[in-house]
Amino acid sequence: MPVIQGYSAVGHFPLPYNEVRLESWARRERERLAGRPTFATIFAGRACERHLAEIIEVVRIYGQASLVLGGTATGLVANGREHEGEDGFVVGLYHFPDTEATVVPLEPELFDLADSIPALRARFGSLADEANAWLLLASPESMNSDAWLPGWDEATGAKPTIGGFASLERGTPGTLLFCNGELHAGGAVALALKGRTTVEPLVAQGCRPVGDIWTVTRAENNIIHQIGNRPILEVLRDTLEGMSLRDQRRARGNIFIGVVHDEYKTSYRTGDFLVRNLAAIDPKSGAVAIATPLRVGQNLQFQIRDATVASNNLERKLDRLAFDTPGREVYGGCLFTCIGRGSSLFGVPDHDASLVRDAFPGLPLSGLFCNGEFGPVGRRTLLHGYAASLGLFAGTSGSK
Repeated sequence: MPVIQGYSAVGHFPLPYNEVRLESWARRERERLAGRPTFATIFAGRACERHLAEIIEVVRIYGQASLVLGGTATGLVANGREHEGEDGFVVGLYHFPDTEATVVPLEPELFDLADSIPALRARFGSLADEANAWLLLASPESMNSDAWLPGWDEATGAKPTIGGFASLERGTPGTLLFCNGELHAGGAVALALKGRTTVEPLVAQGCRPVGDIWTVTRAENNIIHQIGNRPILEVLRDTLEGMSLRDQRRARGNIFIGVVHDEYKTSYRTGDFLVRNLAAIDPKSGAVAIATPLRVGQNLQFQIRDATVASNNLERKLDRLAFDTPGREVYGGCLFTCIGRGSSLFGVPDHDASLVRDAFPGLPLSGLFCNGEFGPVGRRTLLHGYAASLGLFAGTSGSK
């Protein structure tokens, strides 16, 4: 898929905030685009908070982008660079031919499991059937599990969805989400594309399984009591003791649970699991809590982060994406990568962003670091951990 220039532009702006520089960039890049921006993305560090309203206004006026989606994060992506722990901001301007975008704010109560499907479909209106794909950015403070995602798929017709939970540092105020000219402290914001542009998604994992596969034999909601008829904490200790010394060192503070997402498979490998943090451990009862509700009979396996596996998985997925759909035009991209990746995993900066740009030279790429990433597996939108979720904005099949 060739990258076509003139349809998107991405700029990174460090602090201190310079209004003249942003105005000049927005005006210049707007003039270089093939047409008026379909929408803009803005991702910002929390130190930008007092400037956010002004930043959004400048982008909307001088970039002529009336539609804006974005949020705050602990790390930013701009083209081939990853700006970790930085408090600047990243702006993306996108013009897609014969394409209409809609940005929709979503209050937390819309994700109430009792009536989420009719509530979401009512909010989306005709978009529920007409949209080709979605970008979704959510607040981890107001909706930090994945129990609502089946309802999301039902309401959107299981169209490709990429995105994630916005990230924040521990002990800092909550995340903010941007929807056009408004700031929101909770819920989610979604962007729908319809017309001749869609999202080609990619999800790459960052963990590898260790130990044996286990079946859940006692669980209550998101609390796992027993696997294989044994306390899960007891099994975890045995798993750690059975690992090599090298893996034991890697696993210190770095052990997770992988829940199998396709129960029809008979063997599992990296990519077959939804990785979840051990949210809480009760040493007395031997129970473990994770963010995902489980039921008896589901399979799981313990996981550890692995830089080599993560890098190889992303490279293979990018190669497949580049060659599976020849002749399609690519206009830009958006990357949602986990806060557990970056230099803390790979030991070098810019890993994920640089691999994406190597696979798609010249690709304008915006994005942010997330605390859980959304991306499709088959026709299901799932919440991933320690993953990279990439969306390429590409022409629909047959469009040129």
